[in-house]
Amino acid sequence: MFQVSRPAGRAFSVAVYLYRPGDGGLDRVAILLANHLLRRGVPVELWMAHRDGPAAHLIDPALPVRLVPSPGGVRRLSMIAQFPALAAMVRRHRPAILYSAGNQSNMLVAFATLGSDTRAVGRISNPIVRPGQRGAGAWARLAKFRAIARLSDLTIVMGEHDRALLAQSGDVRLLPRPTVTPAMERARAARALRAPGSPHRLLMVGRLAEQKDQATALHALTWLSHLDWRLTIVGQGPLQADLQRQCAALGIADRVDFAGYVGCPEALATLMAQADLLLQPSRWEGLCATLIEALACGAQVVATDSTPNIRPILADAAQHPATPVGDAAAFARAIERALTHPSCPVRAAAAVDDHGVDRALDRYLRAFESLADAPARARQPSPALS
Repeated sequence: MFQVSRPAGRAFSVAVYLYRPGDGGLDRVAILLANHLLRRGVPVELWMAHRDGPAAHLIDPALPVRLVPSPGGVRRLSMIAQFPALAAMVRRHRPAILYSAGNQSNMLVAFATLGSDTRAVGRISNPIVRPGQRGAGAWARLAKFRAIARLSDLTIVMGEHDRALLAQSGDVRLLPRPTVTPAMERARAARALRAPGSPHRLLMVGRLAEQKDQATALHALTWLSHLDWRLTIVGQGPLQADLQRQCAALGIADRVDFAGYVGCPEALATLMAQADLLLQPSRWEGLCATLIEALACGAQVVATDSTPNIRPILADAAQHPATPVGDAAAFARAIERALTHPSCPVRAAAAVDDHGVDRALDRYLRAFESLADAPARARQPSPALS
């Protein structure tokens, strides 16, 4: 078992499984959770296949890290190959709870804890059924998520839509996404209004990959040549060269700045507070951290309907309704509407208040406490996973 002292009231331990500290939202949430549990006096360790990555600097130096042996190669296949090692670690170190950072590792964690006293906690980090997905593909994806939820002791979702889809599939709880940091609140307080006559400041943040679909937003901006705008794109990924070529082909390269990956939370918060509008053209999302972050920093948001989970947030924040995925013309109209009819930054920030990091992570802690105190339930592999 963990060789650490256990303060009164914290008589359970947690291992947080994260494949590597990458540049995605699920990576940051897992690290923030582990750091928070450490500060709250919970015996906690971070279990990873790789220590290196863009978010590695966020790991508290006092947080114990164990490496899970990995053969390397393609991430999904590498995770599958980690099963024997992870199952052995569960039995050797016996954490009360093994937490999975996101979708790809939920099945691994659930199976690794079968037959042990360790409780498996999975987190849904991307849509259960993607926008526009129909037929056998949608049915199979939903069946897989339901089967994994039945196999786990607790499944954390980020929206009522996801909770409804997993109804009757075990213990499924809706918890806020721990996203809004004090740095964001400070950045909003220091936010300055756009100077008259200066360009509209647009921002996109996210991995330069198919999921984020920056190409649709760039195409939409060509419909707005009559407006004075400048766009900053924060992120890195395999499509960077393609997106740069697209900007040149569309004749907007002089208006677009590729800023690369911004790993410093304070620097990213400042960029968001300086923006008039965040563009979120994703094809699919779980909840969309950058949308919440931008609202917290006082920026407006134009987003595609990448997940039903964002619809209540946009409504509460008085933002433009989500536009159809991949519809550049609708996205362009929404951008123009947002720029010519700006919403109230105070209302935008209030809409994401529940996603404050400490407040949300304390909800995770209370969920873990109740799970650790509850009687163990029988977990059997679902026929869908056999």
